[in-house]
Amino acid sequence: MTERDMTQYISPKNYSYSEFPEATDVPEGMKTLKVSLTPSYPHVELNIPYAVKNGLTLHLHIITPAEAENSPHRYPLIMWVQGSAFHKQQLGNHMAHMIHVASQGFVVAMVEYRWAPESPFPAQIKDLKTATRFMLRHASEYHVDANRYLAWGDSSGGHTVSTAVVTANLQEFNDEDVLEQPLNYKACIDFYGPNDISKMNKVPSTQDHITAHSLEGEFFGTNHIYDVPDLVQKGNPITYVGDEKLPPFLIMHGNKDRLVPFQQSVLLYQALKAHHQNVSFYKIDQSDHGSDAFFTPDVLQITFDFIKNALN
Repeated sequence: MTERDMTQYISPKNYSYSEFPEATDVPEGMKTLKVSLTPSYPHVELNIPYAVKNGLTLHLHIITPAEAENSPHRYPLIMWVQGSAFHKQQLGNHMAHMIHVASQGFVVAMVEYRWAPESPFPAQIKDLKTATRFMLRHASEYHVDANRYLAWGDSSGGHTVSTAVVTANLQEFNDEDVLEQPLNYKACIDFYGPNDISKMNKVPSTQDHITAHSLEGEFFGTNHIYDVPDLVQKGNPITYVGDEKLPPFLIMHGNKDRLVPFQQSVLLYQALKAHHQNVSFYKIDQSDHGSDAFFTPDVLQITFDFIKNALN
């Protein structure tokens, strides 16, 4: 057996950063760069479990600002719901966009919800609220200001956030006790979400939205939409819009949306306006469904300004 040579062995030591010695090697031709050592990219944590429902573990992708780890500051929380036609989500579809959003001084929690047809309405609404409460319970861990949070979603995620905000503390739309854990969303941002699904095939569209095995039919328990009108209206956020003050809404929709008709956002906007709610509505001219037009600098600036005003 070969005898170990331990003559130059240096035992590991739990150095602090300031204690750790700089390397002094200077090989010929090496160049030195002096750059900022301050973190500049948001921190991403993937697949954080937030609940187990129906035997299914549900996850969050949580994005925190670059400076959060070394700062006592607490940041507003955005609960982002990825659209998926109410079916299984590709949770990272807007990861690049949400990393940029987090870089503007927000914690972003990207929410996985239970999906149709296995879990029909209102599972998705309940899951967003469960995820929100998880983030509020872990506010310190994720640098969240627990008094400033909002919901933002696109497509079916837009429906989820709108419905969740207008039913925030209705017990039938919560898996938790609303008296013990009430919710107070400060704003709602709906990008091209459906609302009154019974009207989606009453204007031009490229999809079937009404039969039992349409995406929307499966969302409502694998039923033909016209066979369950009461259930469909129960899943329509407009149903819950009244004179009681709601958080401010920002709605954006493209007027060439082939999947979720532009009229869907018009209906929500008109209902909010009719009840004197605080709502802003922007048409993205010529945009189809889910285009990058919704995340251009000008559009995002409108969104950030809306959030700032809502949180003040």
